[in-house]
Amino acid sequence: MKKNIFYMVTTCCGLLLSCLLHAQEKIVQGTYAECQALAKKENKLILIDLYFVGCMPCAEMDKQVFPDPAVVSELKANYILYKTDVMKEIDGKRLARKYGAPGFPTYVIVNPDGKTLLTESGFFGVDRFVPFLKEAVQRSKSELFLAFNNSLDNNYPAAYSERFIKTGEKHDFAELEGYLDQQKDLFCEAAFLANSVTSFPKYNDWVYTHLPQLIKMYGSNLLRNKISAIASKKSKQYGSAQQLDSLESMLTYIRPTFNDKLWDTFLPTFISNYYTSSKDANTYLKLITQFNLYTTWDLRSNAFGQVIIDQAKEPKILNKILAEYQQQQSIGQLDVIDNYRLTLLYYYLKDFKNATKSVQTLLKADLSSSNHSTLKKEILALKDAIDKKNPDLFQAKDIKKIIPFKLS
Repeated sequence: MKKNIFYMVTTCCGLLLSCLLHAQEKIVQGTYAECQALAKKENKLILIDLYFVGCMPCAEMDKQVFPDPAVVSELKANYILYKTDVMKEIDGKRLARKYGAPGFPTYVIVNPDGKTLLTESGFFGVDRFVPFLKEAVQRSKSELFLAFNNSLDNNYPAAYSERFIKTGEKHDFAELEGYLDQQKDLFCEAAFLANSVTSFPKYNDWVYTHLPQLIKMYGSNLLRNKISAIASKKSKQYGSAQQLDSLESMLTYIRPTFNDKLWDTFLPTFISNYYTSSKDANTYLKLITQFNLYTTWDLRSNAFGQVIIDQAKEPKILNKILAEYQQQQSIGQLDVIDNYRLTLLYYYLKDFKNATKSVQTLLKADLSSSNHSTLKKEILALKDAIDKKNPDLFQAKDIKKIIPFKLS
């Protein structure tokens, strides 16, 4: 069965590649050196696509994005496309090591001489991928290159290299701290790459301090994982100290690390971390509005879930949130979990009349879904507390809506 599944995956990827070959004449299937030679001959940029069989975002890019006419047009005009498997092909492994591929697919754009223009990772919709390709063309014309050298075989520390090219040797990542301690220039490519995959506190601090210069030198792609971890920690610390100014300064400082899509993904985490540590709901609600954190009601409702529980003794906060649920209710937009939260609001506000009506509505709802198995028990316990008119009896859980993940 496993062999059949592997065959199916491999066949599907082969079919996708065949479609790409038909749509895009300049896909090089040979070595990277051959690709470079062709790029020099035709004076075109190289789009390096680092992927592996079984990578779902990679397959979706091949299926949805590369065949799109706008992408095909841009690639035909300005690019040689070089697709290489980071698990099977030595050039793929060397390129992944060279650019510290933090996720897949990873895209690298270089000029005919091998000078690096841009790197990015992850799924890109057509609306983001075409501008990415066009930006690299403009950077090439303006000779705005990143600091990566042209070699695929630099003197990398063994613990870093083993991450991408397996030799069978065992190297503890702790070795990299000693390696970094010995470096006279932490801005050099090999040191930067080694630092990018570690989380040693003093070198995290160094990266944070030198963030603007590092973005200018190497781009933001290799910095996001480290900076998001640092920002998550700092946002909690600022929350504990009630330092809103520090949070806002940090957000401004790290913003260039994230493209628009990823900023929309990470920003809610930083701000919710601040709230979790501060329990300052007024500030949290203001920040949600200020940054337009949640563009759909489902996301916004999920953000309110824990706040409702935390602020059980704060009627002013509860009434602010209640108004939003009542507004959604008036246009018929409340689902089962929304109604659970609405019932909680009435319960905490000691409006037992409306709480009783609301919990009866919940009990009539279809709770047969496996996603609602926990919720049914909660509703029955909540009803008991409402019947007893005891606002302290029920210990609520923050039950989240399941929101489908979207690549684009």
